[in-house]
Amino acid sequence: MYMEKVAVAKNSMTGERFGGMAWYYPIADSLGRPIDDPGFDMTVITHRVIEHTKSRTIANGWLRELLPENFLQIAQQDAERYGLKSGDLVRVESASNPTGTLDLGNGNSLVPMVGRVQVSEGIRPGVLAYSLGFGHWAYGSRDVEVDGVRIPGDPDRARGVHLNPVLRTDPHLTNTCLEDLVGGSAVFYDTRARLVKVG
Repeated sequence: MYMEKVAVAKNSMTGERFGGMAWYYPIADSLGRPIDDPGFDMTVITHRVIEHTKSRTIANGWLRELLPENFLQIAQQDAERYGLKSGDLVRVESASNPTGTLDLGNGNSLVPMVGRVQVSEGIRPGVLAYSLGFGHWAYGSRDVEVDGVRIPGDPDRARGVHLNPVLRTDPHLTNTCLEDLVGGSAVFYDTRARLVKVG
């Protein structure tokens, strides 16, 4: 398969032309330098579940009755290696976020990237999957103050885990996630992580 539109385009960071045919590229930064994160042995992937297809559906109480929180799905082989079972709580850490936390920057304590494990034979060993739309740290999940009036949050909106804060950042751009320079989108499937049992 040949795609002329891609073949005549250039990498905006290096000025080199893209190939017009399918090609394997290793995980790399925006300059094409390979990234290797030793000690982080799980590949993070995301997906959607039918009960919560968008990030805002967590605000719907009826949908939360169907599925109140998401989970971190791992293979049995990885569960044995980490000493985990379904229901265990783990913190997810990456090279970009070795503490597995999010600093809200407003005097609140750090938000840990902690979720419940679900062991499954339906996922490849070495892969950690989580569904999007859960684990909000804003969107009405916490109390806020507007013009001196405290508006109470709904802690059910914070249930589960969202791993954006641990996704791999580009070491050249520093404050930006890894990017697909051909398509221009964020790279959601190239973060390497590790699990730390908590609680």
